[in-house]
Amino acid sequence: MQPTTRRWVDAALILVLAAATALWSNVPLTFTHPDEKLLYTFGSVEAWRAHVFWWCLIGVPAAVAIPLRHRWPLTAMLLAAGSATGHLLDPIMKAPPMDIAVLVTMYTLAGSAHTRRTVVGVLIAAEALLFTGGLASRFGLLPGTGGGSPVTGYGRMAKTATAILRGDAVPIALDVVRSVSVPALLLAATWAVADSARTRRAHLATLQARADDLEREQEQRTALAVAAERGRITRELHDVVAHGLSVMVVQAQGAKAMLTREPDRTEAALANIVVTGRASLAEMRRLLGLVRTGTDLTPQPGLATLPGLVDGVRDSGTPIDFRVTGEPPTLPAVVELAAYRIVQEALTNALKHATPGASCTVALDFDPTGLTIRVADTGDPVPQPVPGNGLRGITERVHALGGELRAGPAPGGFEVWARLPVAATQPRELVA
Repeated sequence: MQPTTRRWVDAALILVLAAATALWSNVPLTFTHPDEKLLYTFGSVEAWRAHVFWWCLIGVPAAVAIPLRHRWPLTAMLLAAGSATGHLLDPIMKAPPMDIAVLVTMYTLAGSAHTRRTVVGVLIAAEALLFTGGLASRFGLLPGTGGGSPVTGYGRMAKTATAILRGDAVPIALDVVRSVSVPALLLAATWAVADSARTRRAHLATLQARADDLEREQEQRTALAVAAERGRITRELHDVVAHGLSVMVVQAQGAKAMLTREPDRTEAALANIVVTGRASLAEMRRLLGLVRTGTDLTPQPGLATLPGLVDGVRDSGTPIDFRVTGEPPTLPAVVELAAYRIVQEALTNALKHATPGASCTVALDFDPTGLTIRVADTGDPVPQPVPGNGLRGITERVHALGGELRAGPAPGGFEVWARLPVAATQPRELVA
């Protein structure tokens, strides 16, 4: 509720309770001349008027407690309880509707308290205060009503004391309990309703917090999945483009050198450039289609396509010795793709960085526990290169599979060595 609306509601509630108090009172709340019964009860006109004045004044804290309860609910509860107790002590005038402020402040206190212990303590204190006020009213302890009547003031105290001396204390206590039972039950019921509402709000807040946490967790998982997929596609694009362009550049350089001397070999080199370019474009279209649609129905490259990859590099003029030891099994698609990309990246680096006339060796060693890949060139030794996207990509692939990777200078050139743990299933044949 908005603060302005809340203030108007509080003002309307105070006015309604004040008007109800004036209509509910069993004596006229004016300064007119009292009737004979009131005059006999209070002894004088001045005493009656003073009593009415103080009775109305006691209701002011209850009215103040209504707007005060939003910011200081405990203080407002104490003010309203004190006002109600003061009215309860009066043996002549009955409790006014303004005392409903006790229920209003109790509801606010029980509904906004952080712990139940504080509210239960306040409830017990308020119930005890009600009983004490009823007992004091029964004994006629309210000042200003000592007109000598046998039912008020000292006469009422004397009558109650005489009853206690006769052994009638229990009936007197029961009478007090009956007199305060209705407000006590109303106060307890108000606490129960407010506490239930507070518990429900706390439960809903907990559920909302959990829902927010789950939503944030889902967003984080989605972001991580998107980042992982973006990284995978980036690696795939790099491997495809880098390898295809490297082979095409090498073949184009060879064709240029043989253009006038060996036209036949030049034509073959240009034909290989066309084939390599079309294959690279097809692979790029596949990856871009995966980005657009989120689905990929094209078979991934694997061990079965390694001979074609080696033959394509051989056609560019680089001698390659392809060796396979052990029985090649049927492996998970992710392992086959990783093996293919490792060999592809190693051959691409050999084409780009190896010295002219260098040859390569591609060795695959299968055993029951894993696949070992070794790609080395036989050119002159080269210094340790700065890791680029290609080496970074295959490193991520190998580590994702729980494998090992080493890449660096070796005697006679550069070597890439990788170990992929696999579980062998069915034997297969690789020929290059």
